[in-house]
Amino acid sequence: MINPANNLFSLSQLKSNRDLPTIYAVTSGKGGVGKSTISLNIAILLAQLKKNILLIDADVHLGNLDLLLGLRPEYTIADVIMGKQDLKDIIIPGPGGVDILPASSASMDVLSIEEEVLTRLGTAFSQFEHEYDAVLVDTAAGITKDVMSFVHGADKVILVVTPDPASIADAYGMIKLVKRGNIFMPVMMIANMVRNEEEGESLFKKMNLMVQRFLESNIYYGGALLHDPQVGESIRRQRSIVLDSPICKTVNILKLITRNLLKLPEQDAADRVGLFERFKQYRDLTIGEES
Repeated sequence: MINPANNLFSLSQLKSNRDLPTIYAVTSGKGGVGKSTISLNIAILLAQLKKNILLIDADVHLGNLDLLLGLRPEYTIADVIMGKQDLKDIIIPGPGGVDILPASSASMDVLSIEEEVLTRLGTAFSQFEHEYDAVLVDTAAGITKDVMSFVHGADKVILVVTPDPASIADAYGMIKLVKRGNIFMPVMMIANMVRNEEEGESLFKKMNLMVQRFLESNIYYGGALLHDPQVGESIRRQRSIVLDSPICKTVNILKLITRNLLKLPEQDAADRVGLFERFKQYRDLTIGEES
């Protein structure tokens, strides 16, 4: 288990070699667990380190970031695919200094099947990818090949779990697929919507015990987020709780989670490639496994 640090955030874990950003996939086995809210607030906390952060809304079917922030993006990746816009030009400024790359269900459907599209996006993204220190990909829920392509292609995985039995079962299924693809992939579990910190720690210990026993690996504990009416109020106001209530208990826990995230072990980065190249590589791998 990662222990929280008492000092300020460390910057040492934000940048890997080859001048590429660290890719974090924020995911869950089940929908409705607060994944997008957590993605947004962690992104803002990372941006408060005076680093450049890109948040990719890949949870396209629910459009959660649009709802959370009241965003009405004029363009999405679909416009880039059709040649109407350059990739860099569709990135919009979000709250707290975070850049947001909006997607759409139509564009993700194209990403699923068109190798040429992925190659063009990869080439375009490589022109400015080095400007970011970290990229957070807010994936859709579930274990579809598109979701798993982003997850397998990440440097580190943030897994959001609630005490709901379906969430627990689906989260373990996600971990099993992640570890089958890469036993060394760092997976940090966040317990959300728990009654108290003890319930969150208990949930993690049970999950980690299963991972150790049946997968011969381990996961890391990020922290436990309790039910908090202020979170719901910030969502209704289409604001980030980090910016709306910066000294509340939930934000303090989110800061602890972010510190723990920065302490996750690094993987060998010698052969790292860009985000869309990774998506393509692992998309091809998952398609091969299905056939």
